[in-house]
Amino acid sequence: MIAKRSAGFILLAATVGMLYYYAVKVALDQSPLFAVPLGIAALCLLYGFYLERGALTAPWNGPLFPTKDLYLFLSVFSGGVVSYWLNVGIGLGAVVAAALVGVLAGTLLPVYAVPLYCGSFVGMASPKVLTAGHVVLASAIAGAIYVLAQDVFNGFGGKLGTIACAGCVLTAAFSGKALLTGTVPPADVASRIIITSVIAAVAAYLVNVRLGKGAVMGSAIVGLVGGLVLPALIPNIGATLATVCICASFAGMSSKARIPNEALMALAGVLVGLVFVYSSPYMGGAGGKLGTTAFGSVIAVNALQKASAKLFSR
Repeated sequence: MIAKRSAGFILLAATVGMLYYYAVKVALDQSPLFAVPLGIAALCLLYGFYLERGALTAPWNGPLFPTKDLYLFLSVFSGGVVSYWLNVGIGLGAVVAAALVGVLAGTLLPVYAVPLYCGSFVGMASPKVLTAGHVVLASAIAGAIYVLAQDVFNGFGGKLGTIACAGCVLTAAFSGKALLTGTVPPADVASRIIITSVIAAVAAYLVNVRLGKGAVMGSAIVGLVGGLVLPALIPNIGATLATVCICASFAGMSSKARIPNEALMALAGVLVGLVFVYSSPYMGGAGGKLGTTAFGSVIAVNALQKASAKLFSR
C-alpha cells in the first residue's frame, strides 16, 4: 500500500512542482517583483508536500486493488473520452465541455461524479497537442494515476486536474508531441485575470462548502456560468477570463478542513491568478493544467496557514 500511495504522491507532486517552477522562472525573467510571492508560494508548496507525508503510511485493511478501483478507473476514462468529444467533436469548447460533464455527473451519477469530473479535464486537451487516439491513452493513464493517488492529498481542490495533467503530459512525452507555448498577458489583462480568479474561487467555495452542494457541483456550476457568460459579456478577453474562472473554481473544490474560510480561499484565488499569468508560456494544451494551477495554490495556502499558526503559537 505504501508503494501504491507513494507512486500517486510522487506523480502529483512532480506535476504541480514543475508548473510552479516554470511560473517562478518566467516571473524572475519578466517581473521580478511578482517572483517574490511566487517564490514564497513555491516554498510553501514544498512544505505542504512534507506535511502530507503521513498519508503514505496511514493504516489500510483490505486488498491492494479492490474491485472499486476498476470502477474508478473506468469513470475517469469515460469522463475523458466524453469530454473530448463534447470539446472537439461537438465544438462546445474545453471549458463548457468539462463543466457540462461535471454538472451531469453530479446530477445523474453522484457516486462516481468525482472520477468522472477528473476525466473531463483530460478532455480539455487541445487537439493541436493530443488527437482523439492520444486522449484515449491519456484518459487511461489518468485513470491509473487516480487509483494510485486516491488516498493522498485528499481535500485539496485541483487534485483531479493534476491527475489529468499528469496523464496528458506523460502521453505527450510518450508520443513525441510538443506542448503549446504562449505569452505572458499584459498588465491590464493580468489584473482582470487575478480579479476573476478571486471571485470564481470564492464563489465555488461558497457553493461547495457553505451551500453544501459538494465540490463537483461547486466547480462545475461556476465554470459553466463563466464559460457561457464571460465570452459574450467581454468579447475581447472573455474566453481567457472564462478559462480563468473554471481554473479558480477548482481551488474552490477544497474542503473546509483544508481551506477553512473565504479569506484564505481569496488568497488562494490571488495565487491561482498569478500562476495562471506567469505559467502561460509553458505546458499549454495539456488538459488539467488549470487544475494543477489551483492544486498548488491551495496546498501552499494551507501550508502557509499551518506554518503561521505554529509560529504564533510559539
